[in-house]
Amino acid sequence: MIKIYLDNLNFLIMKKLFALLIFSLIFSFSYSQELKKPSEGKSLVYFTRASATGFLINFKYFDGDKYLGKFNHGKYLVYECEPGKHLFWSKSENTDFLEAELEAGKVYIIDSEPQMGAFKAAVKLDPFDNDPKNYKNINKYERKKEAILKAISGAKEYTISEDDLAEAKKNQEDLVKRSMEKYTKRKAEGEVYPTMTINSNYVSNLETGK
Repeated sequence: MIKIYLDNLNFLIMKKLFALLIFSLIFSFSYSQELKKPSEGKSLVYFTRASATGFLINFKYFDGDKYLGKFNHGKYLVYECEPGKHLFWSKSENTDFLEAELEAGKVYIIDSEPQMGAFKAAVKLDPFDNDPKNYKNINKYERKKEAILKAISGAKEYTISEDDLAEAKKNQEDLVKRSMEKYTKRKAEGEVYPTMTINSNYVSNLETGK
């Protein structure tokens, strides 16, 4: 009797694990399908907001002195650009910089992590590292990857509006000047900024065959 019970229990456990595996594969496949690919000779960068903390606060995004737009939680931005070195930065209560080197034909993901601020949410740009070996364990990597991809599949793509462009021309010039001066000064003083390397690109399960 006990043996029959244990056999049934093992069967149910295996059945649930199999169902979970199938769901995980479908989940990864469906998300992988939704990511765009860059045009020939270009790189593609996704800016996401996986965390709902400070969901109403807009973070502003820049590539050097180029204004890319602003959006809150529930949206993401797709930016196609030339390969090579870039200085991405975001503005909220603070200013956070990320040095990046991009390769043509690759897709990169940068998540905007809300941080505690004095009056509103601050921002931290966190490049998604697609190498599981750089995480404490595989579960942490999978959770991070799932959250990032969900922030794309479950959100709306942001497209900069004419109003945002008009605001940029009117109000962003001084912000860009001050922010770039801040970056240059801190860099000269020896501050080390986070980096996103060529090989930090997102690789889908379709590409790896996993």
